[in-house]
Amino acid sequence: MIRNVIFDVGNVFVRWSPSEVVMRCFDLEAGTDANRKRAEALFRCPIWIRLNLGELTQAEAELAYQTELGLTPEDTRKLFFHVMDHQEMIDGTLAIAHRLKDAGYRVFALTDNVHEIVAHLKSRHKFWPLFEGAIVSAEIGLMKPSPEIFRHLLETFEIGASETVFLDDHPPNIEGARSAGLEARLFTTADQCEADLRALGLKF
Repeated sequence: MIRNVIFDVGNVFVRWSPSEVVMRCFDLEAGTDANRKRAEALFRCPIWIRLNLGELTQAEAELAYQTELGLTPEDTRKLFFHVMDHQEMIDGTLAIAHRLKDAGYRVFALTDNVHEIVAHLKSRHKFWPLFEGAIVSAEIGLMKPSPEIFRHLLETFEIGASETVFLDDHPPNIEGARSAGLEARLFTTADQCEADLRALGLKF
């Protein structure tokens, strides 16, 4: 029986679109090869990974982007402004989380995320207090889909894997959760999420 629901944050509670960030910052149209290459260079590079692991502050990452990738200070200012600014709420997820809590389920978050972005989300949106607890990659030096981050979550909150379902928009993270013994479902829309949870027997 599922008693605990673990939500990812990016593209589950709030939008996360590197292509939109690149379009806003560098005027490279989404869907183009130039946009894709720039997004990969910025968000799949060691700088971004180290930022998500808590090894760099945002200020240190901005400097690294300038020295290692040739961005200007204005480029990096705009980059992090739009990284944060474009993260609007996903329709429907907040309502599901409220109903789950009202029905007695324990609700948590597990997110690959950056200290400064998390602080921004907490100040801009109202969903974070819904979580009984949250695991943030930058706070523990682990990232999905490593099974270790899921085991850390289970141990931290003292919950059982077989009683827990994880919701994430990225298929490798679903596999990582399953390898740690959790139920896991791919998030596409709030409606699909609700259908998946009900299929698992949750009543809310």
